[in-house]
Amino acid sequence: MRSTRSPDGGSDRSGDASLLRRLNAAAALRVLRERTEVTVPELAALIGVSRPTAQDVAAQLLREGRVVELEPGAGNVGRPARRFRFRAEAGHVLGVDVGAHKVLALAADLLGRTVASHRVTVTPELPAGQRLDAVRAAIRGLLAEPAAAGIRPLATGVGSSGMVDRAGRVVTVSDSLPGWSGMDFPARLADSAPGAVVVGNDIQLATLAECTAGVGVDLDDCLYLYIGNRLGIGVWLHGRLHRGHHGAAGEMVADDGWTVPYQRLLDWFAGHGSEGAPTRENAAHAVVTAAAAGDRGAAYTLRAFAEALAESLARHVAVLDPQAVVLGGGISRAGALLSEPFAARLAELCPCPPAVRLSVLGEESAAIGAARLALQQVDQVDEVKPA
Repeated sequence: MRSTRSPDGGSDRSGDASLLRRLNAAAALRVLRERTEVTVPELAALIGVSRPTAQDVAAQLLREGRVVELEPGAGNVGRPARRFRFRAEAGHVLGVDVGAHKVLALAADLLGRTVASHRVTVTPELPAGQRLDAVRAAIRGLLAEPAAAGIRPLATGVGSSGMVDRAGRVVTVSDSLPGWSGMDFPARLADSAPGAVVVGNDIQLATLAECTAGVGVDLDDCLYLYIGNRLGIGVWLHGRLHRGHHGAAGEMVADDGWTVPYQRLLDWFAGHGSEGAPTRENAAHAVVTAAAAGDRGAAYTLRAFAEALAESLARHVAVLDPQAVVLGGGISRAGALLSEPFAARLAELCPCPPAVRLSVLGEESAAIGAARLALQQVDQVDEVKPA
């Protein structure tokens, strides 16, 4: 470790010791989050320190209110080891998903467990300023929820469509959100979002959620395919979210064949005299509903849709060779009617076909991922904050 220097040029040993204490505390918190309870000897072994050091770390975290000491276990011979659990209720984070049709805000404890949520309905045509007002309203509504009473938010994560740079600005976005390009969330929400504001692409955050709290928790590598009113890809590599050099990993390329699958749904919708203008959303809902009710034509259309999706994703699978593909978004509610033909076609196209899994987080995935991003921010602050 590089030592710090005192004003007279000597080594500042107190600075070294303070940094070591913070690093040990951060390591201990990571261990405590992953286990129901930990004894001091177990903590010492897991973070690689002596037992007296582990005792000091536990005492420090107890003073700071980060952990709770549990009652001694019954039936032990001799003096029982002190047991501690992580105090997840010591703080909270907010996660906000800003979409074309909704703004969903939720609060989570320090283990990422949702404790309250609030939803505001919006429309795709809403001007950028009014959509931002809806974000503020969603945060206010969340904090006013009875379930949110007494929470202490430490940071806020925001998920938005479009490319998001490292500073949290939306660089580019599709026409689905008018005037949204250039949105600077950290600056615009400084007066209304608790704590530091961190921002990510909504599909990437849905991937983060699915691989840390959903069906992908056991995966080191996977592709997340969001199938809703639009398509999106998230990349999880080596146990981490892969954003890419410019934050654009997974962005769709124009004329890359992704419009073909949806055209099948739109054609079926138009040919069955369904009410309303055909959109991807209502066409998908109509096809899935009819297929689930036993309509053979709708089932055939949904199968063709799934196979076309697999054909478009096959090149990404061939390049990355992931363990699994996770299907998320609203249309994933079709279940096996979607996943089975998708998996079968992918197996025909790929020499090493991945497993195919269905999301369990549904429409909350991006908001959950935004909360997880905020948790990462809290952890980073804990590791580097000055003594």
